[in-house]
Amino acid sequence: MKYPLNIHIVWHQDSPISKKIATELYNTFSRDYKKPLSRGLGIPVYFRYKKLSDGSILPIDFTNAEKNVIILLIDEEYFDDDVYVGYTKQLLEEVDNNNRVFPITLYEKAYTISSELSKIQFTNARVFLNQKLDLELEEDLTKAIEKIKFEILHDCSRLIMDFQKTADDTETDRINSPVKLFLSHAKKDGEILAIKFKQFIENNLKLDVFFDTVDIANGYDFAEQFSQNISESALLVFHTDEYSNREWCRREVLLAKKHKSPIVVVHSIKNGESRAFPYLGNMPTTVLTEENDYNFYKIVYLTLIQVLNNLYQHRLLSQYKEFIHKQVYTLTSPPELINLIHLEMNEEETIVLYPDPPLGIEETSILNRFNKNLKFVTPITINKI
Repeated sequence: MKYPLNIHIVWHQDSPISKKIATELYNTFSRDYKKPLSRGLGIPVYFRYKKLSDGSILPIDFTNAEKNVIILLIDEEYFDDDVYVGYTKQLLEEVDNNNRVFPITLYEKAYTISSELSKIQFTNARVFLNQKLDLELEEDLTKAIEKIKFEILHDCSRLIMDFQKTADDTETDRINSPVKLFLSHAKKDGEILAIKFKQFIENNLKLDVFFDTVDIANGYDFAEQFSQNISESALLVFHTDEYSNREWCRREVLLAKKHKSPIVVVHSIKNGESRAFPYLGNMPTTVLTEENDYNFYKIVYLTLIQVLNNLYQHRLLSQYKEFIHKQVYTLTSPPELINLIHLEMNEEETIVLYPDPPLGIEETSILNRFNKNLKFVTPITINKI
């Protein structure tokens, strides 16, 4: 069995800034080490920073995963050390469609470290929202880390989806992005917000956005187009006062859950709701305090986490599924009652396989009332079958 994706982070052992960045990347892509029971992406993350007794750096095993991401945190210490420069050149020999190098600029000369590396697009951590940053300052370092995480989340999604970069894939060209957002909103009080967010995406990011009737081709069935686009996208819900009152909004959520699409809810309630829609639970949420670029970045960041989680868990659980000699139903998020109505039930025991950590007994006991033949399992509890 191979992991769908491994992440390797290379930095200089004498760089405290790189160590902070590497730790934050570990917390994002694997699991927050301070909160071991929290839900995380669970992607294996390996560090390469310390020289061995012979002065070399431990090689990377590329055979342990289907795909590998190598993140290079290139600062001045890294740039000036021949051991790290040589190690970088060795890594570049392994680059192909399954093993990608993502260099991060922490030093203004980082682009010149290698002629081969200069052909790869760098993530400039010294710039965020068109501002030059001083990475020695805690606030600026935090902003730089957010930018790095954002870029790596998108690039990892592209890699898992086998999406190949093209020559015309520039900062302003969104056509070549495999990640699509479906903006779900109520026209009465959410359209202006959705338009602002769509414009932000178009002006700043490499993401495709499906936005209401504007993106439905003339002559095509409205409902069919909606269903198709939701099944291929991450659903971003702008949860305003009128959202739950709108039939199409409710249908969009139900369609996304039926297709197991990633969903993120942005709370923007002003006065309250006459009735909350019950199926807006069991998904990540965020609160929109101000409609500005920084908060819009945070929304996309949370959505990209769900996109990558969906892609990664789908491939990981598919491998575990092969070891279970029973009927198996896989979910990339914790199970809920609405998931179970799409099951083809019979008298045999059915395994519902979902990501770690396991649900508490207070939830699984309710789910089992739907059908006593369901057994809820995660990778760490699979041996109990």
